[in-house]
Amino acid sequence: MAPLTSTIVAGKGGTPPYTYSVVSGGAGGSIVTVGSEARYTAPAALNPDPRFQVDTLKVVDSLGAEATAQVKIADALLLFCEVLQRELGLANGRVYLYNQKIMQPTDKGLYIAVGVLNCKPFGNTNKPDSSGEGLKSGQSVNMVATLSVDIISRDTSALLRKEEVIMALSSTYAQLQQERNSFLIGQLPPGTQFVNLSEIDGAAIPYRFNISVNIQYFVRKVQAIDYFDEFSEVQVSTES
Repeated sequence: MAPLTSTIVAGKGGTPPYTYSVVSGGAGGSIVTVGSEARYTAPAALNPDPRFQVDTLKVVDSLGAEATAQVKIADALLLFCEVLQRELGLANGRVYLYNQKIMQPTDKGLYIAVGVLNCKPFGNTNKPDSSGEGLKSGQSVNMVATLSVDIISRDTSALLRKEEVIMALSSTYAQLQQERNSFLIGQLPPGTQFVNLSEIDGAAIPYRFNISVNIQYFVRKVQAIDYFDEFSEVQVSTES
């Protein structure tokens, strides 16, 4: 899930009613019970430490039986990488954000490097947010970015599997993640093609194919604006 997005959590089985909570020590999201269900809201910002990018949600029924589920917090770019990793069946560390020009794999098998070629803002808002305690300012920026997707391998994996990247980005799972997390992977425009950047490296011939993909997403930030509260306080001025 993207920061500040929310989803409904519902207990199944056991003996209702249910009690919902977020296990401490995770990403820092919150949960509020709504009838027999609950609404989980992701934290306001993504923690750069991967150890704190997952929240564990716990539901306990009326007899004390409990179950848990995990929710990963990630921004649109990381979710884009996660879609590729899941749909191509790749292990952790083989799909990643990498904005440098050269990356040479040291073993066989497929790697995918996602870089940001350009990033353009097309909307910016700043609205009061009265949810919770105290007055807050809710800001958001809408962005469109062109991502460079490099499919790389020291064997023929990149050559033979590059088409799976397009399948992954148009998969049902990709559509589900876009709907849940409010981002959009653009359709490939007519004439789009894989650029063959393969090169000879000693006795090996690393295969490298590149394709560009557009993505639309937003970044949201909520912060307290306590200085406005001072205007409403009753003050008495005296002169000696």
